[in-house]
Amino acid sequence: MFNLIISYDPESWDSSPHELDRSRVAIEYTADEISERYKFFSESAIEELKSFPTLFVTENESVESKIGYVKNIRLRQNSVVFDFEFDHALPSLPVGAIEALRVDIDLGSWELSRTHWAIKDEPLFEILLRKGYVTQQQLNASKWGSNQEPSFDPPVIPTPPGVFNTSQVFIVHGHDDIAKLEMSAFVSSLGLQPIILHQQASSGRTIIEKIEHYSNVGFGVVLYTPCDIGSKVGDLTGNYRARQNVVFEHGFLIGKLGRARVSAVVKGSVETPNDISGVVYVSMDHAGEWKQQLLVELRGAGYQV
Repeated sequence: MFNLIISYDPESWDSSPHELDRSRVAIEYTADEISERYKFFSESAIEELKSFPTLFVTENESVESKIGYVKNIRLRQNSVVFDFEFDHALPSLPVGAIEALRVDIDLGSWELSRTHWAIKDEPLFEILLRKGYVTQQQLNASKWGSNQEPSFDPPVIPTPPGVFNTSQVFIVHGHDDIAKLEMSAFVSSLGLQPIILHQQASSGRTIIEKIEHYSNVGFGVVLYTPCDIGSKVGDLTGNYRARQNVVFEHGFLIGKLGRARVSAVVKGSVETPNDISGVVYVSMDHAGEWKQQLLVELRGAGYQV
């Protein structure tokens, strides 16, 4: 997930703060599901927007684009005012780079000619790395680098054999940030602590060691979202699939916690593993009925919610 802010004035990003008409923020060139989450600027929405990397662009790329982040969002009657900073560990993007990334970053047909603030559900840094606009070393040195320790590290709660920690829930996810944020907010609303792996400090651990370290919980939620496409060799069409790490961590949690303590939440039309019998699959519907289904599963696992 990232913010894309485009301004008509080539000098817009020379100094902070910046102001945009409220009708052009989190509405234009933004998927309806994302717009509904952010256009009302709730306190949680503002905090999430501030946590996303941001591309600062001018109309038709009249100057180089910058990578940074938004802070101190203030609402006025008809506008949104915000401060911003660039991440100086990351290079500017040359003129033409945003146009070249059109398909990758979900850029609309006339979007570069419109002053607005859009929110895109795309893995910005994976794209920039793949296209060669940033290096891994530059990313590591940035605000979002793998060598930057997160600001909080949840306690690992030890339990004796056969006893489960019912104050935390482990969340496995792919590239769908909206699904991840919705699940995290739901778990928090129940008075429980969501454990999201990429937010936790590595402290020299490998990925599998991080999973082992932080998964001492009483329940796991696995988000199956359409992030990849896969098919049998020779097939001309493919099916949407979850990321490989999601399937792996799903199996790991089943092995560690047991099937009754793991629920897979499926968003959209996604292929699911067919060799795991008795697995609970919950549809992440727009009406939010999945929340009630998860409540039943959590209570069945001993959570007081």
